[in-house]
Amino acid sequence: MKATRRDLFKFAAGGATGLLLTPAPWRLVTDAALWSENWPGIPKPVRGELRTRFTHCALCPAGCAVKARCVGDQPISLIGLPGKPLCAFGLMGHQLPYHAGRVRQADADAVRAVIAKRAANETVAVLDLRPGRTASWTYRRAMAALPRGVYLAARSSVPAVNLDAVKIILSLGVPVLDGWGTPSNVQQARSHFRLIQAEPAESRTALLADQWLKIRPGTELELVEALATGRGGAGTGLNEKVIASVANELVQAGALFLAAEESPSVLELNRKLGAVGKTIVAQREAPVPRSWKPAPVTPINSVPERSIGVLLIDESAADSYVPWSKLEGKLAPDALVVTFASSQAGYGRQAKHLLPTAVYPESTGDIPPAIDSPLATFRLTTPLVAPPRGVVNPAQFIGGLAAIDAADALRERAGAIHAAGRGSVCTYADGRSIPVEDIQPDQFWKALNDGACWIDEPGGKLLPPVLRASTPAVVALNWEKRAARGPMPPLVSKLYQESNLRVRI
Repeated sequence: MKATRRDLFKFAAGGATGLLLTPAPWRLVTDAALWSENWPGIPKPVRGELRTRFTHCALCPAGCAVKARCVGDQPISLIGLPGKPLCAFGLMGHQLPYHAGRVRQADADAVRAVIAKRAANETVAVLDLRPGRTASWTYRRAMAALPRGVYLAARSSVPAVNLDAVKIILSLGVPVLDGWGTPSNVQQARSHFRLIQAEPAESRTALLADQWLKIRPGTELELVEALATGRGGAGTGLNEKVIASVANELVQAGALFLAAEESPSVLELNRKLGAVGKTIVAQREAPVPRSWKPAPVTPINSVPERSIGVLLIDESAADSYVPWSKLEGKLAPDALVVTFASSQAGYGRQAKHLLPTAVYPESTGDIPPAIDSPLATFRLTTPLVAPPRGVVNPAQFIGGLAAIDAADALRERAGAIHAAGRGSVCTYADGRSIPVEDIQPDQFWKALNDGACWIDEPGGKLLPPVLRASTPAVVALNWEKRAARGPMPPLVSKLYQESNLRVRI
C-alpha cells in the first residue's frame, strides 16, 4: 500500500512527540551535569573538621575583628563579631589569594644584590603607604643604618578623631559613612552627630547624610575659605544663606571639619571651631623596644629634586596614595624603582622590579589604629592560609639590606607592650578583657596570635595633636579616595547593599 504525504507527516509528528515525552534526553542532560562535576581537573571541596578561628582584617586601617569558619585549614566564610559587622570587602577577603591578576614569581635575590651595590653611594628611600606598623619601624631602623637612607611616609602622622565628642561633622568629600573609619564605631556614633556632606556628586555618604551641599567641582577650598572668613563662596554654586546657615551651625561646640584635599585653611577652620584638642586629638602609639633607633619621617616635599637613586615602595598593605607625579621629580635619571605588591595595578607600572607579596588572609603583621581610635591598639592579622612559594616579606627584605633581622620584630614589640604594663587584652573567643599586668608574656603573645586585641588605657587628658605647617596631610586629615580599587564586583555590591552595615537615619 502506497503511503501518502499525509501519512508521512503524521508519522514524523508522532515520532517528534514521542521523543519529546520520553525521559531519555532529559536523563542524558542530568547525567552530563553529574559527570561534569567529577571531570578530571575539577577541584573538589575540602573535607575535614569544622573550626572557628579569629583574626583581624588587613584590607584597611579599621582592622575589624574577623570570625573565620574553616573546614580544616581552609576558610570558607568570614563574618564580623556581634554588633561589629564586616564591609563587603571584608566578607569576601578569603577570595583574594585566588585573584587572577596576582603576581607570584620574581628573582628577589638578584634584586637584593643590585640594591645593595647601589646603596653604598646613592640615596635609598622607602615609601611606606601604611605608616604606624611594626614593619614601618623596621623600615625606619633600616634607613637609619644605611649611609644615605630616607624614610618617606604618605603622611608623617595622623591625628585621631574622637567621635564621642563630635556633634556636627562637615565633610568635604570624605566618605564618613562608607569606609572612612571603623564601620561599627561610626555606626554606633551616628545617632549623636549631625552630618553635612559637601561634594559635587551624591555619593552613598551624601545620600545618608542629614544635609547634602551640592557644590561645583573644584570649589572645595573656596567653600572652606567662605566658612572660615564669612566672605565669598559664590563660585561654589551655593546660596549665601545656605553658607551662612552652615557656618552658624558649625559655631556650636563639638563641630568638626573633614576635608579630602590638603590645605592649611582646614586647620584654621578646625581651630576656630574648637575641634583641635577636643574632637581632633593626638593618636597614641603602642610602645616599642628602646633599642630600636629609627630614622625620622622625611616629608616628600622636602626631598631634593633628582636625589633618590633607589626607591622602595611598600604597596603590600596600602591605605593611602601618593601621586606618581609627586614622586617622579625626586628620582635620579637612572633611579631604580622597586615595589612590593601582589599585582601590577598600582606603582608596578612605573617600577623596574615588582616583588610579589602575600595578601590577606595569607599575610602576617599588625594594623595601626584607625583614625577614629584615640587609644593605641595592637592587633595582629594572622594568616588563615599559607602563602604561596616565591612571595617576599617587605620588612625582612628591606631590613636585610641594613643587616637588621626583622623576623621576630612583632614579638619584640609585643614584649615591649607587655613590659609597659598598660592596657588590657580583649579576647574574642570568650569575650573577656584581661589587664596586661595579670598575664604572662608568653600568654600575651599567644592571645595575640589567637586573634586578641591589646587596647591601651586612657592617658588622662586628650592632648592636641602636633600640627605643623610643613605637614599639610596632617592639617587636612587627609583621606585618599579609594578610586584605585576599581569598580565593585556585582556580587560584592549586592552583599554590601544587603549587609547590616547600612545606616538608617
